[in-house]
Amino acid sequence: MARIGVIGTGSMGGMLIRKFVETGAFSAGDVIASNRSPDKTRAIAAATGIGIAGSNRDLAAASEVIFICVKPLAVKALLKELECVLTADKLVVSIASDVTIDDISALCDARVARVIPSVTSECCKGVSLVAFGDRSTEADRDLVLLAFGSIGRPVETAEKNFELLADLTSCAPAFISSLMHELALSAVRREGMSAELARLLVIETLLGTAELLKEVNSFEEVVARVASKGGITEEGLKVIRRAAPSMYGDLLEVTLAKHSLVKERIRDQEP
Repeated sequence: MARIGVIGTGSMGGMLIRKFVETGAFSAGDVIASNRSPDKTRAIAAATGIGIAGSNRDLAAASEVIFICVKPLAVKALLKELECVLTADKLVVSIASDVTIDDISALCDARVARVIPSVTSECCKGVSLVAFGDRSTEADRDLVLLAFGSIGRPVETAEKNFELLADLTSCAPAFISSLMHELALSAVRREGMSAELARLLVIETLLGTAELLKEVNSFEEVVARVASKGGITEEGLKVIRRAAPSMYGDLLEVTLAKHSLVKERIRDQEP
């Protein structure tokens, strides 16, 4: 097994370490981590049994596969710090949005892959978007797909599609949760239902709907099973079909604009 290094043990980096170890994707003894906050690194090491690197450079020197789990605007500075250590015999796996494979390859000689994971990997569900650089090997592909396949479903796609598809995978848990929260709150406001009961009903129904969708693999089929012609559900669907296209169009517009802004800021950084 390759030595695995993880730089950044915040929300997403810490979650990936925990789930990779829990599922057996990587042995705790093969994983080391570093973070700008030593307390966070010690906490994840205590919880999982992984090792702690003395510095980012020590980690990169000792690892064959380096996961970069820092914020997008911190990636270039990190690569500059590690430029003499990220040699062609190493694989860099970046989960930072908006920092492209070409951006990373321009600053190091390592082979590169990008992954956009989802918080739903905490439950070993959901999708991780995956793309590989031109220098990546078949062994790199196998390692990355196997690792992320242990905590969800990896979907290999063209990197140019990442921003749009991330709205359906990485961002979607927040969007769906917010929509379901608003549905529950509407009942609380209108009928005085307790917030706890409304939350329970919506969450349990959401879980059941997800299972049903997985079984029938069709949005239309689930709608048809519930909404009889001229019935109550059909009246609600009319509201959704009237309002949702505009709302979701606006949602995609603002998220893609934010991606463009972040990419511009990354381009403007000193190499």
